[in-house]
Amino acid sequence: MDFSIKTSISISSLILLTHLPAAASQLFYSPALCPPENLTIFVTNKSSEPQRVWTQIRFDQDIDELHHDLDPKSQIKIRGTEFLPTQRGFSIKAWDKNTVQVTSTCSDSFSTPLTDTTSPEVTHWLPSSVQTVKLHIMNLYLKSNSVQLKAYNRLGVAVAERQVELKNYYDTEIFKWSLGQDVARIEVQGQERLHSVLTYDNGTSEQVSPAVAMKPVSLPVDTSKTYFMVSTRDARPEEAFVIALDKPELIATAREQIRNPALEKIVVAGIELGHGGFNRALLARDKAPYSWSVNRVDAFADFAHIDCDGSPELTEERLMQKLNEGGRICFWRYRVVKELSAEEVSSGKLKP
Repeated sequence: MDFSIKTSISISSLILLTHLPAAASQLFYSPALCPPENLTIFVTNKSSEPQRVWTQIRFDQDIDELHHDLDPKSQIKIRGTEFLPTQRGFSIKAWDKNTVQVTSTCSDSFSTPLTDTTSPEVTHWLPSSVQTVKLHIMNLYLKSNSVQLKAYNRLGVAVAERQVELKNYYDTEIFKWSLGQDVARIEVQGQERLHSVLTYDNGTSEQVSPAVAMKPVSLPVDTSKTYFMVSTRDARPEEAFVIALDKPELIATAREQIRNPALEKIVVAGIELGHGGFNRALLARDKAPYSWSVNRVDAFADFAHIDCDGSPELTEERLMQKLNEGGRICFWRYRVVKELSAEEVSSGKLKP
């Protein structure tokens, strides 16, 4: 079964998605790989349950979406011309994590697995005898993003460097990089969240080197503040974010909630653009810093308005809308669950 409904979501609209329960969805990203007429997306439902996915493209303050339903253990094919007006970056959203696999092809030449990697620092590994690569780098930050590229040989010596400036949200920079000698890896280091795809010619066909986050990005934590992880109380929580407190009464209240989970207090807070040196997706694979952070905690409340409900990832996905609506969060299912050391926040590595 494959039917679709197209919706255009404006930041001034009241959208249903922000009022849904805090489900753990998954976003697969794709830079602008090829023109829409040459692009085909394959989505495979790995689960035994029906699944829904959305194609997402961004137009300034709007998100244009087209959804598709998949039967259990099925695959659908989405042509680029069905949702892309021009060659541009996009995302595929799955409602449930780890249930679908997404790949793309350009004129049936080769298959590119789409991933959910958003870390600003990744590595692309290469086999022997590769001297030329093609990079597609997409900006996942609402403002400009400066990206440093370094190529290393098999001895670990840097043999070439390059700077890329991404000006706008979801902008893609595409270029071939001829290095003049064999390289073993390309390291990509951005100031903010990004997504990259690297391809190379192995002599017989074009191949893809996926981006790998070797370790979490180090954050410049302010050691004068006290940090807490906010997450759900599920047996296996999938999303979490970090708050920084400096007022003794708020710190005491947060610690009391950890000692006494029955208090069930909602964090009502304001957010701003930027990770603030501390906010990251602590439970994600790449521990990537978020593009937003809590700049004030207004209350630990028993109740909160439905308009500020959501989740950390949904806030990241709809960040422009959230900021333009006043930048207020109150995730109903999320609680203060753990006090964090400055080292845990900086490194992204949680202690038992």
